[in-house]
Amino acid sequence: MEQDYIAKTALDEMVESDRDQMLKAMVPYLPPSGQQFLSMYTKTQELMNTMSLFRNRKKSADLQAASLSGIDPLEMLQDIRKCCSGESRRQIDQITNLMATIQMLQIMNENS
Repeated sequence: MEQDYIAKTALDEMVESDRDQMLKAMVPYLPPSGQQFLSMYTKTQELMNTMSLFRNRKKSADLQAASLSGIDPLEMLQDIRKCCSGESRRQIDQITNLMATIQMLQIMNENS
């Protein structure tokens, strides 16, 4: 069975650390009280890192992929596709294929 790789988002890469990921990987191996504590701790760390990121305007500018007027929907869909799997990924593929078909029809109509 093919395993889909799910990429981290730009935001996750900026606010998560390898240490946080290792702590999250430990959660299923702990008793319920430990799972609750460690889950809350790692999510709180992410929230604090996110708040810190947006306090520092220089770093938060790294999140902006394009100016609002220059957004390419296909590029955005391809970035989103990297972060999902299964049915969500199939739906994004269908939308992408539909958009490509529409573009092709527009080109054909312009040429005729």
